[in-house]
Amino acid sequence: MYHFKREEHDKAISWLTSASKMGDMQALFQLAIMHYDGIGTLANLTKGVELLKMVVDNGDPAFQFLIPHAQYNLGMAAFMGYGMPQDDDTAEHYWLQAGKEGDPDGSVAAQSQLGMFYTRRDTKDLKKAFYWHYFAAENGNLESKGALGVMYYTGGGTDPDRELAFKCLCEASERGSLYAQGNLVVYYYESRLFTRAAHCAWSIAQTEDVKAAAEKVGLLLAFVRRGVALGCFYYARCLQTGRGVQKNESEAIQYFKKAIEACPLTASELQQKLKNDEL
Repeated sequence: MYHFKREEHDKAISWLTSASKMGDMQALFQLAIMHYDGIGTLANLTKGVELLKMVVDNGDPAFQFLIPHAQYNLGMAAFMGYGMPQDDDTAEHYWLQAGKEGDPDGSVAAQSQLGMFYTRRDTKDLKKAFYWHYFAAENGNLESKGALGVMYYTGGGTDPDRELAFKCLCEASERGSLYAQGNLVVYYYESRLFTRAAHCAWSIAQTEDVKAAAEKVGLLLAFVRRGVALGCFYYARCLQTGRGVQKNESEAIQYFKKAIEACPLTASELQQKLKNDEL
């Protein structure tokens, strides 16, 4: 690990290989990640997967804490089809094992991933999505905290609860989630709190580098893109109508364009709401 932290990757691979042969599963796990991601060596997805499976199969009680993390990575490999055939069922299997029924000792990343997995069109089950987002959020996952707020607000997989929705969205927003902040704008706007909506939306709309914003707080880029698009679009609508801010239709056009740049799909959904006179 000393060599890895100093980015002496050649030496790190040599040391990790020796340590793993002596039964050090933590070294084996790190070696698997290096091969899978191509750190200090040419990427070898198949070898990375094989080493991760060895970590999962190890019976040493001292290294059981590594197993959920290896299972999460194997689930991602199966989901993406990297290093093994793409298969949703296999991905789900590994993530369910890694999630450990929401236990904090499980992989919180797997718990959150299951929440997102069960909102997909092909694997949709909103009650399961709510279950996994709930536990992932309880275990500290920022993406799931924001998603939980949206599910409480819309009644997705649970009974609608505006108070809990507001609480979750505020907590995630305070921790830097642009996704939660964007949905908080929706909450304010639909509650006719236009000044708050416009202020919050303006703040989000000042985001210039979406990728950098995602990396800063460790959030999925897709979540951040949607949050920024929500902020831009709703601020544009406030400018267009004069709700909560001085009316300025020419400036509104610029923010509508910015929403499209941030996330075309989200902007398209909101444009349809405008056509239906729902926004």
